[in-house]
Amino acid sequence: MLLDDERVVGFLGTFFSDRVVDGKEYTICNLFCWHVLEEYRRESLFLLRPILQLQNTCITALTSSEGATAVYRRFAFKELETQVMIFPFRPSFSLRTTVEFVTDRATIRSKIEGAQLKILADLKYASCNHLLLFDRKTQDYCYLLYNRVQKKGLHFTQVYFISNGSLFKKAFARLQWFFLQENRTMFTIVDRRLTSNCCPVFGYSYSLRYPRLYLDDDLQPEMIDNLYSEMLFLKSV
Repeated sequence: MLLDDERVVGFLGTFFSDRVVDGKEYTICNLFCWHVLEEYRRESLFLLRPILQLQNTCITALTSSEGATAVYRRFAFKELETQVMIFPFRPSFSLRTTVEFVTDRATIRSKIEGAQLKILADLKYASCNHLLLFDRKTQDYCYLLYNRVQKKGLHFTQVYFISNGSLFKKAFARLQWFFLQENRTMFTIVDRRLTSNCCPVFGYSYSLRYPRLYLDDDLQPEMIDNLYSEMLFLKSV
């Protein structure tokens, strides 16, 4: 917080998480809701300075405004994502599959393991939905987190996390039927980097108004997801 005596005149949200990425442990600090009253804007950097001084921490900014994006770029933030993929619903007549859709949290917990169990527990109260695609034949699974969002008056299903790209792609036709029935949405949105190796063939690219940004010398964009951020915990971002 930025204070003038006891009056709060500025705020920068910080969402910390400890993640295991590619077998290594990382601390990630996600920045959100940077707001300073107009007459105090010259003091805004006092909110950012302590974050930039953190050691061994990846810093992300997923929903920045135009002004915040300009400031982050001055401090060498790199582009994490510039586009999302939009997948319109297309009827499919080949929906027979061995993949079942599991929404019950207890059943999901019994089938996933490792870091994904921690995600399920940590995001218990987040404003998102948990879904497991489970292949009865191979015992393979894909853990998804998604939500129904509204953009420019249209409703979409936005997917934030995909644990198994190949199964996601295999079951995508059925998945869109599920979203149509569950969310009443005709479009599915996924950040482009999350579908780099599992993109259904009929997706369309859409440029974000302002890019998602990050500051780290080790992690690559495709290694960073959108979990533990305001996208999952705030109703409107």
